[in-house]
Amino acid sequence: MDLQASRQPSLLIDRVTGRVEARRTIDRALIALLNLYATASQPMRQRGLYKLCRLIGSTAWQGAMARIDIDPDAAVTFPADDPYWNRMLLTQYDHEPELARFLRGIADLDYGFVDCGANIGYWSVFAASDRGGRKPVLAIEASRPTYDILARNIAPQADRVISLHRAVLDRSGIDVVLTDAAHEARGIAEDGAPSSGATVESIAIDDLLARHGWSERRLVVKLDVEGVERQALSGMERALNNDALVIYEDHGADESHALTRHVLVDRELQVHLLLDDGTVPITGVEQLIEYKRDRTKGYNLTAMRNNSQWQGTFRA
Repeated sequence: MDLQASRQPSLLIDRVTGRVEARRTIDRALIALLNLYATASQPMRQRGLYKLCRLIGSTAWQGAMARIDIDPDAAVTFPADDPYWNRMLLTQYDHEPELARFLRGIADLDYGFVDCGANIGYWSVFAASDRGGRKPVLAIEASRPTYDILARNIAPQADRVISLHRAVLDRSGIDVVLTDAAHEARGIAEDGAPSSGATVESIAIDDLLARHGWSERRLVVKLDVEGVERQALSGMERALNNDALVIYEDHGADESHALTRHVLVDRELQVHLLLDDGTVPITGVEQLIEYKRDRTKGYNLTAMRNNSQWQGTFRA
């Protein structure tokens, strides 16, 4: 039996109502402490919150499980000592609110959601939930331990979500080695770079879509594939020609804005930056300087072809 899967979550937050549950008094006190720090550090963009969550997770929550209720019909469970996800147990922390706002805004449209680099399945579960419009989802994750958590999280939505343990690349059927980075930054290791030793087979997005009969479907493709976004785009030429809308991340630490430069200049796609309260058209990478103020944060943008059917989504 999978012992981790069999453990019941001892920490829980309902992201819709804000209700937090914890079995132990010490856990409730620690969550209150983290919320206090998250509030006090708002002027510093909550710097240090990740480290504090890691410290508390490693000392107080090892072996425990936590759950985030995204909607009454959707939840994700994960090890409570994981600082990337246990921040979401806080009412004072919100995970990519701009992406949640955007997906809620297109919930009434008919499309399929392709989640490349799905991690534990948060956005896959969100898109398949009532709040996300109950979309059909293809979820792809390269890391085997993370994929195992993903598979458990999507199991209640098996009628809408299909998962695949693969690495997204420009070609299918290649065995690639993964880095030894933390799961949220784990990707394909370049030659000579430190690796975990774990290998996984690659798949191109166009091949994935053909395999599941999605080649002609209206699509939103989220790319979070840790440095191989260009290759992923090269592996979805057919989908781009069929007017897929791509959501990708331009990291605050990249002062050259290389991926957005590639999307704008080399591919000549239309780009919009997702904000908490709307979207902003980006016609040149110099515009991003105004918005990319946090070097620790990834900024979500969308890309689509000119004269796209998605253009109406971005009109004021």
